[in-house]
Amino acid sequence: MRRKIVVATGNKHKVQELSDLFRTCGMTDVELIPVSQIVGSMDIDETGLTFEENALIKAQAVFDACSLPTIADDSGLCIDVLSGQPGVRSARFGGIQATDAENRDAVRAAMRQHDVIESPARFVCVLCYIDQYRTLLTAGESSGTIVLNDQGSGGFGYDPMFIPEGFNVSYAQMSSEQKNSLSHRARATTSMVEHLARIEDETDRRNHDRLSRAGLLTASIAAVIGRQDVVRSVAVRAIDETDHRRLYETLLQTYLFAGFPVALDALSSVHDVSASWSISHELEPYDVPLFERRGEELCRRVYGQVYERMMQRFDVVSPSMRSWMIIEGYGKTLSRPWLSAIERELCIVCMLAALGRGTQLYSHVRGAIALGAHEAELQECMDTVLELCGPKAYELLSGTYHTLVLRD
Repeated sequence: MRRKIVVATGNKHKVQELSDLFRTCGMTDVELIPVSQIVGSMDIDETGLTFEENALIKAQAVFDACSLPTIADDSGLCIDVLSGQPGVRSARFGGIQATDAENRDAVRAAMRQHDVIESPARFVCVLCYIDQYRTLLTAGESSGTIVLNDQGSGGFGYDPMFIPEGFNVSYAQMSSEQKNSLSHRARATTSMVEHLARIEDETDRRNHDRLSRAGLLTASIAAVIGRQDVVRSVAVRAIDETDHRRLYETLLQTYLFAGFPVALDALSSVHDVSASWSISHELEPYDVPLFERRGEELCRRVYGQVYERMMQRFDVVSPSMRSWMIIEGYGKTLSRPWLSAIERELCIVCMLAALGRGTQLYSHVRGAIALGAHEAELQECMDTVLELCGPKAYELLSGTYHTLVLRD
C-alpha cells in the first residue's frame, strides 16, 4: 500500500522534483500529493527569518489543515556579493507575485549595482516533515557560481543562472537526472529519506516488541511536551499488566521534572484510551527511613564521585532541598519497582533534552553512563528526541553525550 505525503507547495515543479528524488533514493512506496489536491489553494504567510523557520511554518500550516503527513520545502539562492540575498526572499525577490524570469531580472539588477558579472553563490534547501508523532528537519546545499546571463531553458527558478561547482553548464542545461544527483534539494531529500526509512524500520520493530524501551522513551518525551496523542499511541501497545506497570511508572516520574499537571495529563490520557488499564493503585506506605535509605543508595550510584560534593552544595544552599531530593525524588519515586534504574535514567535524559535543561541533562547523562548505559542506548535516546523534538533538542543531547565521552 502506497503511503501518501502532502507537499506544502503549489509549485508543480517542486512536487515532481521531490517525487523523482524520493524514487531515486529508493522510497518507492510513497506518493507525494500537492496540497491543492487535498485542501485547495493555501496562502501561507512565510514570516520566518531562516529557511528552517519557513519550512516549519509551511509544514505546520498544511498539517493543521489536513492532518496528513506533510512535507514542506523552503529553499533559495544565497549570493555572496549580495550578502546572502535573495535568501529566504528568493521566490519573491522581484515582487510578491514575481515570475521566475522577474526574480532573475531582479538578481541581475542587484549584481549590476555591484558592477560584477558573476559571484560565488549557493543554493540551500531545508525540508520539514510533520506527522502526528514527529517533526523532522533536513538540509542540503549546492555551491557554485551565479552568472548574469541565462544559460539553458530547462529547470525553473534561478536554474538558468546557476553553474554548480565543478561544471561549466547551468542547472538549466542539465538533464533532470544529472541535476537531481547533485542539487541542494537532492541532498536534503536523501537525508530525509534516510530518516523516514529508519523511522519505518523502528516502528516495525516497536510494534513487534509491543511496549519496548523505545516506547517508554517516546512516552516520556510526549508527556513533557504535551503530545497526548503520542502518549495514547504508546498506551495502545501496552497489552498486559507488566506493560501497564512500566508505562505507569514512566509517566508518574515526569512530575519530578515537569510538574504534577504534566504527569496527571499524561496518566489521564492513558486511562482514557486503555479500557484494560488494570493497575492496582494502592499507595506505598510512607516510610521515610526506607525512602531515605534507598534514595541515598540510588543517588550515590547515579552521581558517583561527585555525590559528596553535590550534597555539600545542597547543605550550603538549601538543606531542605537536599532532603526532598533524596527522600521524595530518589527514594519515594525513582526507586520504585517495575523500571530498572537505567531505564528510569534514560527516560529522564530524554525529558531533560526535550525541556532544554542543559545543566540537569549533563548530570543525568553522566548518571546513565555511571549506571551502565551503553552507547547504543543513548543513541536510541538521541533518535527518539530527534523524532519528537527536532534538531535543537537532539544537538543538545548529542553534544552533552559527546562532551562527556571526550572528557572521560
